[in-house]
Amino acid sequence: MNSSRVIEIEQFAQALVKGAAMQLYLTPKPGLVDMANHGSHPDLSLAVMERSLHIVADYLAELVRSLADGERFLCQAIIGRRAEAVMMDELGTNTHKGYLFLSGLLLVARWHSGTNDEQLLGKTVTHLAGQYFVDSDDQETNGHSARLRYGTGGIVREALDGLPSLFHCGVPSYLEALARTGCFTTASFLVLARLMQTVEDTTTLHRGGAMGLARLRRDGQFLERVIDEGDDYRACLTELNQEYVRMNLTMGGVGDMLGLTFGYLVAAGLLTGANERQRRGRHLTLSHCATGN
Repeated sequence: MNSSRVIEIEQFAQALVKGAAMQLYLTPKPGLVDMANHGSHPDLSLAVMERSLHIVADYLAELVRSLADGERFLCQAIIGRRAEAVMMDELGTNTHKGYLFLSGLLLVARWHSGTNDEQLLGKTVTHLAGQYFVDSDDQETNGHSARLRYGTGGIVREALDGLPSLFHCGVPSYLEALARTGCFTTASFLVLARLMQTVEDTTTLHRGGAMGLARLRRDGQFLERVIDEGDDYRACLTELNQEYVRMNLTMGGVGDMLGLTFGYLVAAGLLTGANERQRRGRHLTLSHCATGN
């Protein structure tokens, strides 16, 4: 096996772990665990989520070994299900379950495509997701129930569509905001605001129904306006967190996509900016997130 190729995929896996950590430590985040509090998750804490990150890291490292050994995609799917079981056994909750699936799928796609190119990665993700959902049973999970009840695609549609929340929303929104403001934190919260408006978050639907998801959309729009107008977005986020705790509302899917965005940016060397990429300086609107145009 080409050792340089293995090193590349190891670095990609490490970037995905770092992305999940960056998402966790970004503070404040409405309804989610961060450095200030546990959000709308009284069963979780920062320490528990940090333990979960170690499980994510071990899982992705095992995927790298499987890929380097030339094992079939079915073997990698089994590794993913085993990691979910470990997470539940050790922590008593699903913590990063969605991120396990998304990061694993992206890592396997990176191996097969051999590139960080967004278009090629997206197409490979679509192909792999098609294989995965043909070969696996849709288990009775909160996400599965929400998809059936509300007719939403959730993480399944996200994967089958090639991760549009990552490549059409998260990454370009971050690069545009960073080029415009020069501030990592502001760009990160702008991505959060955009993802709140676009992700089909089944954790939000499970907790708050259609009204909860509509509330998430409105709050994302409001947060984006606050950021664009240069107002105190941290105070806005803190207030939203208090309201989400009162409503028992969360947005785990948004959190997963934010972590995946950070991970890809680190892996592709784009965290500090887009350099000569054409999207630098381009002001994206929400329609670009929704359509990818």
